[in-house]
Amino acid sequence: MEGASAFAAALGLVALLELGDKTQLATISLAARHPGRPIFAGAAAALVGVTAIGAAIGGLFAVVLEPWLPAIQIGGGVLFVGFGAWTLRRREEDATVPPSPRGAFGTAFVLTFVAELGDKTQIAVIVLAATTRAPASVFAGAALGLVAIAATSVLIGTAVARVARASWLRIGSAVLFIAAGTALILEAVLFP
Repeated sequence: MEGASAFAAALGLVALLELGDKTQLATISLAARHPGRPIFAGAAAALVGVTAIGAAIGGLFAVVLEPWLPAIQIGGGVLFVGFGAWTLRRREEDATVPPSPRGAFGTAFVLTFVAELGDKTQIAVIVLAATTRAPASVFAGAALGLVAIAATSVLIGTAVARVARASWLRIGSAVLFIAAGTALILEAVLFP
């Protein structure tokens, strides 16, 4: 049944699950190297979109998606590892040229959307929407929690960028993406 209980459960659970997650680390990394507003907008749009998908189809989608979860996770992991490797390979002078805001938005959106498809937070939204029979309340609570985590991540990334050298940011960013991608792949392979 729709209401405050389902909203609060989704808000608390999803925000807690997202703390320290690969998506939060990716958002911090992107915000440390690109303007914060397009990174926040891209990450938030992707998070809300993935949350809407999970809430809209509830428990039925869980049955349909289950066989594809490992493939989605591996694909997301490969994308993250590739992005990390690309970041390491870039020449230093390339790293000083800021991307257009649209490029930063698109990067944040695609990486976040792919990483969150089939992620534990999307599965939590699916299960909560199905068990509480309150997809709108679950969507609202989960989306608010995820957007709050994205905003916090952008603030952290922006603060890091102010105190760290560009070469450290590039290497740290690459390591975070490779670690997040490896975690996605291992999760898919070891815990299908």
